[in-house]
Amino acid sequence: MKSAPIILLFLLLLSFVTTNTQDKLRDSWNERNARKEATIEAGKPWLSPMFAPAYTADAGLLISGGMLYSFRVNHNDSISQRSSLPATIFYSTKGNFGIQAHLKTFWMEDKFRFDASLIIRDKDNNYYGKGFEQIDGTRRSDTTTLYHETNSSFGIDFIYKIRPSVFVGASLRPAYIVTKDFAPPVEEDPYRARFADSYFLNGIGAQFSYDTRDMVVNAWKGVYLHLSSMFYDNLWGSKYDYQEYTLDARYYKTLTRPGNVVAFRFFTRSAYGEVPFTELSDFSGGKNLRGYLLGHYRDNTAAFLLGEWRYTFKKADGRLSKSGMVLWLGAGSIAPDVVSMSKWVPNGGVGYRFELQPRMNVCVDFGMGRDSKGVYFNFVEAF
Repeated sequence: MKSAPIILLFLLLLSFVTTNTQDKLRDSWNERNARKEATIEAGKPWLSPMFAPAYTADAGLLISGGMLYSFRVNHNDSISQRSSLPATIFYSTKGNFGIQAHLKTFWMEDKFRFDASLIIRDKDNNYYGKGFEQIDGTRRSDTTTLYHETNSSFGIDFIYKIRPSVFVGASLRPAYIVTKDFAPPVEEDPYRARFADSYFLNGIGAQFSYDTRDMVVNAWKGVYLHLSSMFYDNLWGSKYDYQEYTLDARYYKTLTRPGNVVAFRFFTRSAYGEVPFTELSDFSGGKNLRGYLLGHYRDNTAAFLLGEWRYTFKKADGRLSKSGMVLWLGAGSIAPDVVSMSKWVPNGGVGYRFELQPRMNVCVDFGMGRDSKGVYFNFVEAF
């Protein structure tokens, strides 16, 4: 029993050290938050790094890292929103690699917007065919659907406000795609065989949008209606000639209080002409129907509906905390054209939100499709 006082003394010392460490960490965290809020309030840039794992059925376990960088183009411009650059990089247990960066900038008291995106993916992918009938009859395996795809694409949008909430713009979309290591059924597929194993694509387009959102990257209220067309042609270097048309409609409404929001989205894309199989429309991905394998459902036209409830928790003093959650339900369809859509597949999920910067979140989502599921890590909201 002589050791009892020594053990008690050790436990008291450990408790003191642990409490002291927790106090220092809390003070350091509060100090950093105060410095961040003051910096952002002054219109200065701020960088938030983040690291997180994720999982998708096609890529396996992902190790993801990234950053969210926000800034004001002009410190004296109090009308424009803060510009943002979220960027992520991942490597998976299946050897897949990817980089994504999406820049959104606001200029001249929001009279002009300039957006740019970079997407690089080097990964094993699966091609089930084109259209529901072929896809539903194809079993996924290394010997039936597998191929390797390297896709490097870049996008630029020049957007100008012509009147309050009304914008017009021009777009440029160059991309280089390499496909190889086809499973025999993919190699022999009649539609895939129409295209080379590697090709450069270049699209030029126009867009129109009506935008009353209070904040582009995380709206709590407003309407967004976006129409665009892209033209890929040999005249400006594209190997294949085709056109694509998109409609993106969104609605946001705050319910009982700030941070309690419902959001709805309808999206459709139709492509016509010499559309490479890698460029067919589909509704998968971390910004669309989360939970579906990338490229599983492909056809000339794809559409999806989403309804999402976003809820930010409150602190004990009634202020909004940095944590929140989302729940969503949706459905997607593919067809040769819009009027032929008759079959829809379900989608749903739940997610966690943590505010890295004011109204800019890091998002971790678990999504489920008809026959697949996945965990997704992103900066800013899906829509």
